[in-house]
Amino acid sequence: MSLKNAVGGVALIAGTAIGAAVLALPVATAHLGFAQTALSYIVCWFFMTIGALFLLEANLTVGYGSNLITMAEKTLGKPGKMFTWLVYLILLYALTAAYLGGLGVWVQQGLKVLGHVPSSFTAALAGTFLTIIVISLGTAVTDWVNRLLMIGLIGAFFSLLGLTIGHVDPMLLFSQPAKWDLRPIPLMITAFGSAIVIPSLTEYLHGKEKQLYHVVLIGSLIPLLVYLLWEICIIGIIPLSGNPGLLQIQQQGHPVTDVPKALEMLLQSPKITTASSYFSIFALITSLLGVCLSLFDFLADGLHIQKKLKGKLLLSVITFIPPLLFVLYFPRGFTFALSFAGLFVAILLGILPAIMVWRGRYRLALESPIEPWLGKPILILTILFFVSVIGIECFNQWERFF
Repeated sequence: MSLKNAVGGVALIAGTAIGAAVLALPVATAHLGFAQTALSYIVCWFFMTIGALFLLEANLTVGYGSNLITMAEKTLGKPGKMFTWLVYLILLYALTAAYLGGLGVWVQQGLKVLGHVPSSFTAALAGTFLTIIVISLGTAVTDWVNRLLMIGLIGAFFSLLGLTIGHVDPMLLFSQPAKWDLRPIPLMITAFGSAIVIPSLTEYLHGKEKQLYHVVLIGSLIPLLVYLLWEICIIGIIPLSGNPGLLQIQQQGHPVTDVPKALEMLLQSPKITTASSYFSIFALITSLLGVCLSLFDFLADGLHIQKKLKGKLLLSVITFIPPLLFVLYFPRGFTFALSFAGLFVAILLGILPAIMVWRGRYRLALESPIEPWLGKPILILTILFFVSVIGIECFNQWERFF
């Protein structure tokens, strides 16, 4: 594996995790205070990274180039295969629909500046077409496009840090909440959901075991640092209550746009809105590329479609048309599915990888090309953690609907 490919792999892992919603994360965690928020992030990062390493081990054990369907079938049998189909498609189609919808909005705004205002359908279609071109050209092209976008993402993020970090108030930052609250945990684990791209990554990097471990570890560490730095800036500048305040922003329900506006109002710096807009665009597209590449390769594996010209055309249709139709005609449907993202991520990227590794190691005696240094206690602890996340998410949904 060359250094360039390793850097590209790290960028793909990090870019898939860091979505535009990072701007809104401090709003969901504002009432916790920085200490509990930081600890919660670290715990979620730890278990999501362990889940990613289990997924990597299962993938390399079954054979790099395989995807989740083949992995589930060989380790969990047909019931596991069908269950994986269901959970994966619900989560990935919902994410793809959300990102395509967001991309369509940015395309519409960009063309509006040029004096042309397309319909939402035309804008979404244009964004989808551009994404299809990149994804269908393969992981190598997606990698290079993603690297360029990550440069923009990092530049925009450090611009935001430069504009805000000097104004952080330690008194706001370290104000302690009255009690602990686990409800944001399902949202936090979705912010580290880049393991979904691992099967595509192992194929692209030719299954180099040690290097892939380093790529996954470094790539997953970058989002953690980004989230912690952004939490410092937001919790340390915007007060919990008042106008503008984080609780008020939470109630209004538009945190991705309202957080930059609040910063601009408090710091009297219009550059913040510009920098956050660029950050949102780059974060949205890097996440979209990672999710769509994962879905594209998943469908190729599950449906046994070769990624040649005709196969790529068919894969493009079944990858992009369903979420595009949902975005245009059933927006509430995918929004509803997306509200359960924490539950699906806990199952798909936490519980299933741990069970696949357990079955592969201790029931089927499959030979792993890597040293299984994470033993039974960590496997059990990982499963218990993600089961508890599912319980928290079910409680959150109960509160929401009842």
